[in-house]
Amino acid sequence: MARVRDERLCWLAVRDQLDRRSRRRSLLGRLVGNFTPTGRGLGVDLTRGSVKGRMMRYSFAVEDVAQRLTPEERQVLRSTGQVPDWFLNAVERRFHELRRRPRRDATP
Repeated sequence: MARVRDERLCWLAVRDQLDRRSRRRSLLGRLVGNFTPTGRGLGVDLTRGSVKGRMMRYSFAVEDVAQRLTPEERQVLRSTGQVPDWFLNAVERRFHELRRRPRRDATP
């Protein structure tokens, strides 16, 4: 049986929670969403791309934070599938750090 990386186990442990967080909209997003017809062919769902981008940043954040796990925390992760209590807060902080970074465009 192939050994699954600890980073992947962390992602599987928190993915559903992060997916819910990534779908939350700001006040402005909710206001614009209320006036934008979507889902029935009447308009374009502008949130889909932003959710995908947020989930991608969350995945990078989980990868980075998973590097901080101690051997004991890794053992608990492997045996129970649970991350430590501090993990999600650290992922959220790293997510916001990644979000503040300037994007590198593929075109000059």
